[in-house]
Amino acid sequence: MEDGDSPSMAAVGAERETDERLWKKPKHEQPQLAAAAEEEEEEKGVNPLDPRFSEYDPKQREYIYTRYFYRSKLDLDQETPVGPMRYTDKIFREGFFLANTVNVVSVKIVSSDYGYPLNVYGTIIARDSLDHKCIYIFRRGEDNCQLISSKDDPLILTGPKRGLMVCDGVFFEIDLKVKDVNGRKVKDERVSKGLMEVDGIMRLAFPIIHEVETETLVSMHSILDLSYIFVRNAVEGTVEVRILDGPSGFHGKIYAFTENLQCDIMLHDSKVNGMLIAGDKGVVQMARSVVGVSVNDQLLLTVAAALGGGEFSVCTKFTPRRNSYDEEEITCGNYKILLKVTWSMVYF
Repeated sequence: MEDGDSPSMAAVGAERETDERLWKKPKHEQPQLAAAAEEEEEEKGVNPLDPRFSEYDPKQREYIYTRYFYRSKLDLDQETPVGPMRYTDKIFREGFFLANTVNVVSVKIVSSDYGYPLNVYGTIIARDSLDHKCIYIFRRGEDNCQLISSKDDPLILTGPKRGLMVCDGVFFEIDLKVKDVNGRKVKDERVSKGLMEVDGIMRLAFPIIHEVETETLVSMHSILDLSYIFVRNAVEGTVEVRILDGPSGFHGKIYAFTENLQCDIMLHDSKVNGMLIAGDKGVVQMARSVVGVSVNDQLLLTVAAALGGGEFSVCTKFTPRRNSYDEEEITCGNYKILLKVTWSMVYF
């Protein structure tokens, strides 16, 4: 091999040193690390941001905002009391103001300083224009980690529980952690942490586009991609799936997309979320149930049942409304299913 084709010994040594800093050391090595820890503290310097909302990011080598900081008196840990279907029974005049919304399509850790697989836990919170309180998109405790095998594995989302109202913008607080990788303890559990914003004002000056957009967070020990769809003139659709006849457990997928943008929004996948069990009156509890849809678009729901080694798929179209609900009975393999979409305005 030519000299120019191989890295220098100094470069290799520096890379190994950086890599080793990621992992916790055995107790007998801790005293030797005291000086290095002091150097790290000196490197951080003084935090120029409000410490209530910020932390030092070793990846960016600077202090960053990790929490919503525009309303200092807001209880940052209070969950929104506002649920879905808030205005289902209210009649609005034609031409009444329609807010915009955001559908989160996926969240992926596309690069990890720790490598893969990762046992991830923590939270992803959305804060919308309605009350800026916590709306959980992802929430797992330390004893209920999700295994991320590669950069292609999405986090299993369980929210939002209602439509996100976007006037000025919607903020996402990322706080994801990992305790160990392949049994090896990490020095810093914060795999991804930071504040992301989807601006709801600047884009209004441009023509409507129907596409999946991505915000990227480079922080702590990873790179995270949050993919979403910005929806104008939106209403909230809350999806209910009821098994009328057939096996009590549902194996398969239930997902939504729209006529203007055929990008799947996964509501439930039994391979990752577990089998759906029919509960009270046959209603199944999906991982997600809320989708934002433009009144100028069409909502399509697909039920794909896995039966006997094959798949039976049925797609049903719904026309968005400002209130009330729509129902459609379908047959999918051995299942007879009632699909119900309850409509509501997304408003203050």
